[in-house]
Amino acid sequence: MEFNVLYYPYSHTLPASLQATKYVAVNTIYNAFELYWLCILPLLFLGIPLCLSCIPLEISMPYKMRNKAAMIPTIPGQWDPKWIVPKHIAVIMDGNRRYGRTRYGLPIKGHQEGSQRVVDFMHWCSNAGVKVLTVYAFSTENWGREKTEVDALMNIFTSFMNDIIPQALERDMCIRVLVSDGAKLPAHIAQAINKIEAATAHCKSFTLNICASYGSRSEMVHACQAIASKVANGTMNIDDINEATFGQHLLTKDIPDPDLMIRTSGESRISNFLLYQIAYSELLFVDKMWPELQYEDFVQIIQQYNSRKRRFGK
Repeated sequence: MEFNVLYYPYSHTLPASLQATKYVAVNTIYNAFELYWLCILPLLFLGIPLCLSCIPLEISMPYKMRNKAAMIPTIPGQWDPKWIVPKHIAVIMDGNRRYGRTRYGLPIKGHQEGSQRVVDFMHWCSNAGVKVLTVYAFSTENWGREKTEVDALMNIFTSFMNDIIPQALERDMCIRVLVSDGAKLPAHIAQAINKIEAATAHCKSFTLNICASYGSRSEMVHACQAIASKVANGTMNIDDINEATFGQHLLTKDIPDPDLMIRTSGESRISNFLLYQIAYSELLFVDKMWPELQYEDFVQIIQQYNSRKRRFGK
């Protein structure tokens, strides 16, 4: 049996010449139709989503859902250009030891990864438009830890300060080290501090404050002592002492107070950090160890900051 007879069941009633003509005509039409759909289907698949994407979300929803649409939160990890970016962020970088102990069995490994996260966080802040970042690196209470751990921390701190200088200069970042009790700082640490501060003093685009051997109470005590000394020697009148005067005697003088204070590791304490300066800061406690923090977490932190309404005590 011929193929054209199988394909067209009724073609056997026609003469052979007409059968051939019919087969050619129908086959031509079929091929043209098939080619048309092969060309048009991809355009339909591409065009429909593009057209739908141009329809506002509110119109594409039933009327009852439109009011709820405005309440849908931004997708985590998605940056909203309308967000207000805090000018000064302060961070208690908690959880390094626990992270190192849990992941590596060595607490010091957590501190090493934590120092790298400082670099990452610094770049995230700078790229977002933050102007000042203050990190709590080593408290006055940390001197009470085992000597081997303290020595290891000092070595990490020294390496960090030496390694960060090229990046800081490239990105116009000023780096300052805020020390409220320098009596216990080793000489090589003091030298490294002087070196990094001198090398980056001219930088203006961004400021990184590293609080080392720092405690807010001792900072305020030193401020009170300095003011009392000026009053005693007659260079300052007691009636001239006010909040602004006190602030100018703190280590953070000439720096705006933090807009946002973050603590990682899930702990909800301030731990003697910038007690005077965070009077009206927004506080945010993140349930992740400091070395675990990723850029997506930073985005969510800024998103959370924008969900707050700052009242400054009013």
